[in-house]
Amino acid sequence: MAGKDIEMLKSFFKVMKGNPLETKLVIPNMYAKSVYDINYKLLKKKKYKNLIFDLDNTLLPVGDIKVTEELSDFFKKLGDDFNICVVSNNSKERVIPVANALETGYMYKAGKPKKEAFDKALILLDSKKENTVMVGDQMLSDIKGANVYGLFTIMVDPVSNKHDFKTRTSRVLQKIIMHKFAKKGIFKEKEYYDGK
Repeated sequence: MAGKDIEMLKSFFKVMKGNPLETKLVIPNMYAKSVYDINYKLLKKKKYKNLIFDLDNTLLPVGDIKVTEELSDFFKKLGDDFNICVVSNNSKERVIPVANALETGYMYKAGKPKKEAFDKALILLDSKKENTVMVGDQMLSDIKGANVYGLFTIMVDPVSNKHDFKTRTSRVLQKIIMHKFAKKGIFKEKEYYDGK
C-alpha cells in the first residue's frame, strides 16, 4: 500500500472516531457542483492567482483523455485571470495528453495528500500557498492534503460515477464520511456554498 493510501486511511479512521481537527481538515472552504460553477469572481476578489485542478472525476471521467471543446475554451478563459496546473495521482499516460490539450502545466503520480505533492505544484506555478486554490472531488486526498498545506480548497461533485480500483476505494470511504457528516449537520452533499 502506497504512502498516500495509508495517509488517507488514517484520516478516514480519525474522522470516523470524531476527531475535530481531522473533521475540519476534510471539509472544503468552498463547495460547487462542478468546475464550471465555482465562483471565480470571488476568488479573484480574494486575490487568489493560482488554480490547481485534480484530473480524475474533477475535470474528466476516470480514464477519459478526450478534452471537450467546452473544457478547452473554459481553461483558456480561466488562463486570462489565473495560473493553472493539473495535479494528479494518475500516470503519465493519463495526465500528459489532457494537460497538453488544455495547454497547462501538470504533475502526474503526485502523491496527494502528501505535502511533497503541493510543494512541487507551487514550484511548477512559481507561486505561494497564500494565493493558491486546490480544486478536487476527493475529501481524503485533494481537500485534506491542501487544507493541511494551507491552500484554499474547493470540492466539486464527481463528473462521473465511473471509478478505477483506487478511486473507487476512496470514493466509498468518502461516502461513509459524508453520510456521517450529513447526520450531524456538518456537511451535506449538494448543499453548495461559496465560503467557510
